[in-house]
Amino acid sequence: METPIWLNKANIITTLDARPLLASGIHPLEQVKSETAAMAKGEIYEIITPFQPMPMIEKMQDAGYKSFTEQHEGEFHTYFCI
Repeated sequence: METPIWLNKANIITTLDARPLLASGIHPLEQVKSETAAMAKGEIYEIITPFQPMPMIEKMQDAGYKSFTEQHEGEFHTYFCI
């Protein structure tokens, strides 16, 4: 899949490495929703997970966010933009 034009990595305002949270049984969805709520148009939120977080992607898209996921050597970087 081609990288979308809105994904300018210079606009990433927060990166959450959710792997330790997930390993300890904590789902990061509420944290992501809370942290993205204050984002301005064009700002990007990045989350790093060991798998593609499809339920989270769907919930964020339902809330109006654009998303894109890249896989890098066994980890997934998902970007959300309002």
